[in-house]
Amino acid sequence: MSTKPNKTILIVDDTPSNIAVLLGHLTRAGYRVLVAADGASAVEQAAYARPALILLDVRMPGIDGYQTCGKLRADARTADIPVIFMTALDQIEDKVRGFEVGAVDYITKPFQAEEVIARVARHVEFRHVQSELKALNDTLNERVEERTKELNTALDEVKRLQARLHVENQYLRDEIGATSGSGSMIGSSASLEAVRTAVHRVAPTDATVLIQGETGTGKELVARAIHEQSGRCERTLVKVNCTAMAPSLVDSELFGHVRGAFTGAIGRRVGRFELAHNATLFLDEVSELPLETQAKLLRVLQEQEFEPVGSSTSVKVDVRIIAACNRDLEADVATGRFRADLFYRLNVFPIRVPPLRHRRDDIPALAEFFMKRFARKMGKPIVNIDPDTLHRLMAHDWPGNIRDLQNTIERAIVLADSNELTIDWDLGPRAGPVQSGRPSTPKGENGSANERDEPGETALVGHSLREIERLHIIAILKRTRGLVEGPNGAARLLNLKPSTARFRIKRLGIRREEYDGDSAQI
Repeated sequence: MSTKPNKTILIVDDTPSNIAVLLGHLTRAGYRVLVAADGASAVEQAAYARPALILLDVRMPGIDGYQTCGKLRADARTADIPVIFMTALDQIEDKVRGFEVGAVDYITKPFQAEEVIARVARHVEFRHVQSELKALNDTLNERVEERTKELNTALDEVKRLQARLHVENQYLRDEIGATSGSGSMIGSSASLEAVRTAVHRVAPTDATVLIQGETGTGKELVARAIHEQSGRCERTLVKVNCTAMAPSLVDSELFGHVRGAFTGAIGRRVGRFELAHNATLFLDEVSELPLETQAKLLRVLQEQEFEPVGSSTSVKVDVRIIAACNRDLEADVATGRFRADLFYRLNVFPIRVPPLRHRRDDIPALAEFFMKRFARKMGKPIVNIDPDTLHRLMAHDWPGNIRDLQNTIERAIVLADSNELTIDWDLGPRAGPVQSGRPSTPKGENGSANERDEPGETALVGHSLREIERLHIIAILKRTRGLVEGPNGAARLLNLKPSTARFRIKRLGIRREEYDGDSAQI
């Protein structure tokens, strides 16, 4: 928006008659006039009043016009004020010298009103335009500087997002290879249903979850189920195996680092926390984190921000934490291996995954799942599991849990030379009598036997459970008239797969004549 021009004129002359003539001409033309009788007072007054123009006489006592003009040009407060020299008509040297010391124009004595007003008006207007241009230029420079800062900030953000996208793409490629065919929580035992119920309740929230259980029980599958049923399921579940990181690189892996943070840090690295922004971070075997890193993790949980290694700038994140461990964290807290405050932060919603020996009823379904996966992968036409083999699988205690079972099935598929899966080697000394839904040898969380049932008690309990199961299945078969498969079959009512239901019917020695079905579909 245009401003009004400054119309203040400073006249510097030691001759009163000259001042009177100029004062009359300029006042009538609408200018505000200031007067100085010598150079020293002119310099002082110009710095204070900041006139639009100075009319300066050349010949004055004391400081002459040339010296006065030099002082005006040397002072930052008055250097930009235009100066018009006043000279006699025949004083050519005065005019030339005036331009050399910085004057912009001259007027001659005796003064002509038209000439004075025309020259003054032209330079006042020119000064006004210059001032406006300077103001506009300053504003433009400020905006350019602000915009440049914004663009630089945006560019930094783009680079950060590019780095994060690169890491995320690489992570996804690794994940696809690592989790292909990993399946979901398989089985229908009461203990597994309790885990499913806990997952269903906690998944829609952002509560921190601590999953505890023996090695190989499927803690990662539980974490995936929580993530996939949460509002963050559109983003990637980011995993961190806390046992696989070198102690010196733990902080860089979790929080990232900037270029030059340490020897070998040639660029910015996006850490797992930043990668998991708006998603879920799964800290597997969290008990293995160094105490120093535990303190940093606690701060992230409390404040949802962190500093990459080598940076003083905080990064804000929105991350849901799911942690898992195969050890007793409370015992680690008692011995000082794990921070108590971090344990309480992680243990908001605890889930304990049962060992496989506590959910034997799920072994047939798991074995069939692994059989189909590995048979398809290896191109072998295996369609079922030998009943005796399945019986041995259910009797085994599986110290390595589901992972142990998976490896056993994979080995059997490698060795198989028929369409029926058999295992003809010793599974180990832990094999015992099959007992539905409970272990034959109760164990602690580390998998070692703490105590054993007396043989007579084990046999009695096992026989009772088998008889109860047998009578229950016979009753179901009577209801379905021997039909096993289909929406109205016994398998559906028993909440079992048809193959598992057939195996149990055969294992329990149930004969056709014991139920009233006229067309058994076993």
